Amino acid sequence: MNQLNTEREQRFIDLAAGLADDFAQRAAQHDEEASFPHENYARLRESGYSVLTVPERFGGLGASLLERCKAQARLAEGCGPTALAINMHFNVLGLMIDLHRKFKAPNVEAMLQRIGSERLICGGSGSEPDNAVINLRPHTIARRVEGGFLVNGRKIFGTQSIALDLFFFEAAWEDAPQGITIITCFIPPRETPGLTFKDDWHVMGMRATASRSSELKDAFVPDAAVALQRPISRSGRVTKVFAKAPFTIGAPYIGIAVAARNFVVDFMRERPRFPLKFPMSHLPSVYNKVGEMDLLIEGARAVMWKAAAEVDSDHPQSWSRKAVAARMIAIENSVRVVDLALRAVGGSSYFKRLPLERFFRDVRAGLYHPFDSDETLEFLGKSAFGLPLMEGLEPD
Repeated sequence: MNQLNTEREQRFIDLAAGLADDFAQRAAQHDEEASFPHENYARLRESGYSVLTVPERFGGLGASLLERCKAQARLAEGCGPTALAINMHFNVLGLMIDLHRKFKAPNVEAMLQRIGSERLICGGSGSEPDNAVINLRPHTIARRVEGGFLVNGRKIFGTQSIALDLFFFEAAWEDAPQGITIITCFIPPRETPGLTFKDDWHVMGMRATASRSSELKDAFVPDAAVALQRPISRSGRVTKVFAKAPFTIGAPYIGIAVAARNFVVDFMRERPRFPLKFPMSHLPSVYNKVGEMDLLIEGARAVMWKAAAEVDSDHPQSWSRKAVAARMIAIENSVRVVDLALRAVGGSSYFKRLPLERFFRDVRAGLYHPFDSDETLEFLGKSAFGLPLMEGLEPD
């Protein structure tokens, strides 16, 4: 269905569309080889897309959250893994921008200046093995030394790991004078001894994202690389700063759903089937499924675009509830769209010569980003009653 966009939104969407059409030509090969799309990233940098969300005064394009989500959905129509990978870059940038706005930290401002001028790629990991909510307390440990910290710990799902210029992570400084403190860090991975990435991204879908695990063994983090120090939290409250990242993940999956829907329409429009005297697009079993796909896509777009448009005007607690609900709807709807696409096409969709089986595998990654659907329902239900999200936490 035709989307109504502002002139500014359309400019970002058109930028994404040109890249998507190029990336689509290599998407199957990168999936087959599980190779990282370095050539796509070169184009993301050259075109300025990598600084889409960087404020204009730092050399970026200054896209809003809504503009970013619309562009990201369009980029994912060409290559879902590239869109998801660069989305993690935007997530880290978003955290840096919010930290700069709130705390005016000089080291963060210097980082943003470098990212804008040199078009650096940022990423890292907000996940750890056996740790459900690291925002409350990371298991990665930081020990104070002269000029900074020595850090030890493990991280997982470090998307775009092999392309990073800046690596984001958090660690717990347990013997801080003010009590256990979480430090937020941004370090250059190739210049940090003790930080290593493991070649362990052997997965069903999103194979080209290079979302490798990492390990920090006495990795030195200088004071200038620490962007924030904050106390640990036991409330389980999801703040607006930390809700933005999981929210935006919904956009690339909408793009994959749209790509699947559009493929079905093109593929089935004139497809013959003996002994029918008309194309298969005339069959209710086909066009009804396309109708349901359109309904699901429109619903996903509606909730995502509405929440993105309201991020700066709504109360943080209200927006956080709205954001996790919108993201769950977007992902669940997108998964259903791709499932319908395979059913509409039939047995041919099972073959790799068509892109549907790749869409089928890629879109399912959305089900496993935190919050998953069960955690989303728990958060919405508990927060409605004012109940704490996390109970039975480890003692200090």
